[in-house]
Amino acid sequence: MINDCVFCRELNGSRDTNFATRYPEIQSRIIYETESLVAFPCIGQLVNGHFLVVPKNHDCTLAQTQKRLNNLNQELTHLLREVHLILGFELNDSLIFEHGALGPNDGSCGIYHAHLHVLPSTNKIDASELYNFENSDPVKNIESVLKNTPIDKPYIFAGNLKDGFYHLQLKEALPSQTLRKAVANQLNAEQWDWRKSQREEYMLSTLKKVSLV
Repeated sequence: MINDCVFCRELNGSRDTNFATRYPEIQSRIIYETESLVAFPCIGQLVNGHFLVVPKNHDCTLAQTQKRLNNLNQELTHLLREVHLILGFELNDSLIFEHGALGPNDGSCGIYHAHLHVLPSTNKIDASELYNFENSDPVKNIESVLKNTPIDKPYIFAGNLKDGFYHLQLKEALPSQTLRKAVANQLNAEQWDWRKSQREEYMLSTLKKVSLV
């Protein structure tokens, strides 16, 4: 646990978190967990059911988690399947993306604990158009992306399990929430900044499905 990491505090049961400030009556937003990973709804829902996958131990990126855990792909695949079953969504229809930022110099959202975004029912989003990725042909799966990503370099990737993933190793800082904003643009959604979110009906709806409200 790292005391100045809001996800580490939340996973350790602290109420000094962004989530607890918005939902003081809810003790936990964890939808599902494995030995090494947890899934919980994202603050600033871009679509109904938008959730994050977060390692329990503090890693800055999932590439670091991949190097630390030999079975990450198995755990991640299991967790994604179970959460989609719980929430009633089709896994292959979900957009999945990460901005693997190591710290403030890499931009991102101000949280430097690895978190994978999963957006259900977004199969109409063209992942290749979210950023100027370096590969024109998508990589088959997340495991392949992470295994070929240095753990000491920032990166981004986006795609889905059906069509594959586009990726880029970053050479300069990416403006905060760049991928969130690009996704919101394709969804014709005005709000993309999670910091401006307060209490959200999508959040409460998701938590009701797992009897956390």
